[in-house]
Amino acid sequence: MNIGIFTYGSRGDVQPYIALALGLIAKGHQVTIAAPENFAALVEGFGIAFHPLYGNVEEGMNSQEGQSVLQTENTIKLMKYFFKVLRSIKTPLRKSYLDGVDKVDFIIANLATLQITSAIAEKQNKKIAFTYFMPPVVPTAEFPLADFDFLNFPWYNKLTYKLTYFFYWKFIKEETVEFREELGLPVLKESLIRHIGKQKLLDLYCLSPALIPQPKDWDENHKITGFLTVPKQYRENHPLDEISPALNNWLTAGEKPIYMGFGSNGIGNTAKFVSILNDILAKTNERILFCTGWGLFDKLPVHENLFVTKYINHEAILPKCKAGVFHGGAGTLAAMLRNNLPVIIISFYTDQPTWGKIIERMNLGAHIPIKKLNSAKLLSALAAVQTDEVKRNVTKIGQQINNENGLENAISEIVAYFK
Repeated sequence: MNIGIFTYGSRGDVQPYIALALGLIAKGHQVTIAAPENFAALVEGFGIAFHPLYGNVEEGMNSQEGQSVLQTENTIKLMKYFFKVLRSIKTPLRKSYLDGVDKVDFIIANLATLQITSAIAEKQNKKIAFTYFMPPVVPTAEFPLADFDFLNFPWYNKLTYKLTYFFYWKFIKEETVEFREELGLPVLKESLIRHIGKQKLLDLYCLSPALIPQPKDWDENHKITGFLTVPKQYRENHPLDEISPALNNWLTAGEKPIYMGFGSNGIGNTAKFVSILNDILAKTNERILFCTGWGLFDKLPVHENLFVTKYINHEAILPKCKAGVFHGGAGTLAAMLRNNLPVIIISFYTDQPTWGKIIERMNLGAHIPIKKLNSAKLLSALAAVQTDEVKRNVTKIGQQINNENGLENAISEIVAYFK
């Protein structure tokens, strides 16, 4: 089969698809990953065909306006900015999607590409499957959508998903209707989510059932598979993720450090975080490995207990750490728990607060929303997550995640569906 994987967003929206692509290629299928053009080196470095989707997300987030929005620490404003950026490049972006779909026979897509990929698939009569790395948004009576978890009983739980669908449709309606008209498709008389739902398309949530069990009242096309992990044989000696001699020397020169990194989110208020970092270094003997990711930091402290780098190979480094402080992205969370690290989630937006709540409820770590972050809270959390009880809980969950075969489960579902 000739399969195209379409994703748009940050590194966390691309890396799990590298695992999926490698798994499908190993089964004899031809796979192309279509993603923002700045991820070409990452994808092609694994020997996977790459199709560039127009735009550079890192440049957008690090622009003056992007940094200004990040500093507000406001989820709604950030979502509006993201859609504004996409609308500003809609003509070349849509063309890049069309060119990409022309190269393949089957489509795998994520939420950020939904309104474009679903329309092209319908127009060209190509099978499409959806994959997600966030807590489910499929209605169930068993639990509410996380942002509405004030109550928990069946009719209320289902209502929370309807409310979310309503607001999501408001965000994407204009672009969806316009693009469908451009393709000559029928006018939608309902929301896109409802339209897609009636088609019973394959809907995979690539996350751990140890963290979120699959609801018993879901239809058969919705599945929770387990996390997607790049197989070990592909990770070793990858040139993009080599450990520098300087970092290796620092790691071996003292006790295990605490990993801190916020991936492609960066930190909007970098001055506040630098102040917190200075406080931790002054008040504790903790060693800190800090990954800046896309963040733009000035005046980071120079200290023997601090090592600063842009990116690291999680699978090589995390076993050498004792705890993780990060934004709450699902891919990083999976890597932390696989390597038995207690975690502190400093959540920004979208699914990150949900993962924070889950981690705190299961006593696997702590959760601090970015707006509430200060030095005292982080110092308290660092002490709390290193108790024996938290470590035991993390080890147990880590073992379950390592035994889940999420990649194999996802591949089996996709291959059976596309046949």
